[in-house]
Amino acid sequence: MDGTVSGLAYRAAVSAPASAQLPPMEPHTLVDSFFLAVTWLGSLRVLLPSALAVAALPVAAGRRYESLLPVASLGLTAVLVHALKLLVRRPRPQVDQLLVPMPLDWSFPSAHTAQAAALFLAAALIARRRLPTGPAVATITVALCIVVLVGWSRVHLQVHYLSDVLAGGLIGALVALGVVIAHGRRPHPTP
Repeated sequence: MDGTVSGLAYRAAVSAPASAQLPPMEPHTLVDSFFLAVTWLGSLRVLLPSALAVAALPVAAGRRYESLLPVASLGLTAVLVHALKLLVRRPRPQVDQLLVPMPLDWSFPSAHTAQAAALFLAAALIARRRLPTGPAVATITVALCIVVLVGWSRVHLQVHYLSDVLAGGLIGALVALGVVIAHGRRPHPTP
């Protein structure tokens, strides 16, 4: 095959797990539709623009370095999980009927879950430091619920094994924690 887009798509399809070539089916239930929507909260297509927009908020409050923590956490996590996918090369689950097109990359770890954990937990850790107790607890609770729902959506949609999701969540949480801790240890300029 040549280097055209169709040639590249052909090579990607041939080298991807066999289950990646099955067409999606229509959602059957309200639950299917709910998880089809929730899964987007782990997609870089949604998270990256959102993270960049939200990063402007702390800048306005004079916390420019803190504003980059969720973006840094998301970026580091995305690179790490995609490198692990190439290293581990675990095939996607074999299913007969899909609710979404099967992603063409490998299954382990779940990038959606890792990315959601990285962004939302970094934001929650910052909220814990900056907000009063009530709003901080609410922010942390919402962040954890989003991460759990994104992870479960990946299992419900049959594009990941539970172990992929658990590993992705752990990776994203550890990266978020590491980025926030590293930020806390650096010397802060005095006003």
